[in-house]
Amino acid sequence: MYVYAVLLLIGASVPTSNLMRIQRFNKFFSFVLSDKTIHFFGFGLLAWLLCYGYRKAAKTQWLYMKSAVLSVGYGFVIELIQTPLPYRIFSWDDLAADAAGVATSLILFYVLIGRRS
Repeated sequence: MYVYAVLLLIGASVPTSNLMRIQRFNKFFSFVLSDKTIHFFGFGLLAWLLCYGYRKAAKTQWLYMKSAVLSVGYGFVIELIQTPLPYRIFSWDDLAADAAGVATSLILFYVLIGRRS
């Protein structure tokens, strides 16, 4: 989970010019590699990993709330880190995509795994 969190930070700190070139190549890539889609799935996976880790560690009290707050909070910190970068900006839309991915992921986690326990 820590490695994945670092990879998210690195991915959010590099210029997006190469990604934009790939998006222009194909409409499918344009959707799959869009900024909001990457935020949605990237932070959704982070929330899933946190929830899974808390569940495995038997720290089940507030596991969904902890996972949500940490995931969205980390997304906010990454947006703040992007503010001084010349090729990145702070975006509330990105943070909303992060939160939507986190919420969707945690609902799926509960439906697929959480109810079994």
